Amino acid sequence: MVATDLSARCDRPIERATKLAQEWGVTLIVLHVLDPSLPENPDRTPLDIETQILDELPPTKGKVEVLVREGVVADTINEVANEKGCGVILTGVAHYDTLGDIFLGHPVDKLIRHAKVPVLVVKRKPLKSYNNIVIATDFSDCSMEALNVAGSLFPEAALHLVHAYHIPYETWLKSDQVKIEVKVEEHALMDQFLAKHLFDDKILKRLDISIDEGNLGTVLLNKIKETKSDLVVLGTHGRSGFARATIGSNAKTILGWVEQDVLMVRGKK
Repeated sequence: MVATDLSARCDRPIERATKLAQEWGVTLIVLHVLDPSLPENPDRTPLDIETQILDELPPTKGKVEVLVREGVVADTINEVANEKGCGVILTGVAHYDTLGDIFLGHPVDKLIRHAKVPVLVVKRKPLKSYNNIVIATDFSDCSMEALNVAGSLFPEAALHLVHAYHIPYETWLKSDQVKIEVKVEEHALMDQFLAKHLFDDKILKRLDISIDEGNLGTVLLNKIKETKSDLVVLGTHGRSGFARATIGSNAKTILGWVEQDVLMVRGKK
């Protein structure tokens, strides 16, 4: 399902949704929400809106269903996604010049916190399929879920699993031996994470693994540049501080500086 507010900036998620629906052979649901708290042309009927959406849709051979519903935007999107059994929700970015509001004037974490399915925030014009995907991990079950989702949704893409770590008390502990010990420990944790083997063998064969010291944002950015990745995948409930890096205000920060599309995967409860 893709949600649109009928603005020009929604052409990117709609184009990506059309492309993905055709690749996956699934029905594309296009949703517009009439929020009573937001200004709307009183002369426009739901039928007028449906007609506009159909007129502006990219050409597709797949099945398309257009819906116009009334309610609070983020809540209604999730309600319709649950009702229709959608596998992924696609959205656009409300503002490219501010980190205040992300989607249709609502914080993106409100949508993600309640969505039972992954949320794909589309920022780029979809000129090609996702060929390289960067997936962040903190070794939590949630990041394993993010890896599984990325691998299953995009079976042809190269997967780059990234873990960032810090040296504890680095200001005081300057010993090279400490750095070596921490690095060895992080590699051991990665081995334990992968040993859970909660994913398909085909995913493992496509997996490129990197463990780097440094800030999560810097490590992600370097890996994106190195691999020329088209998509970044983040879990929304982590074991440690990573949760705070993907939910709330920090999620807006990541979505603000990452030029690539971002897939937010909620951990299973």
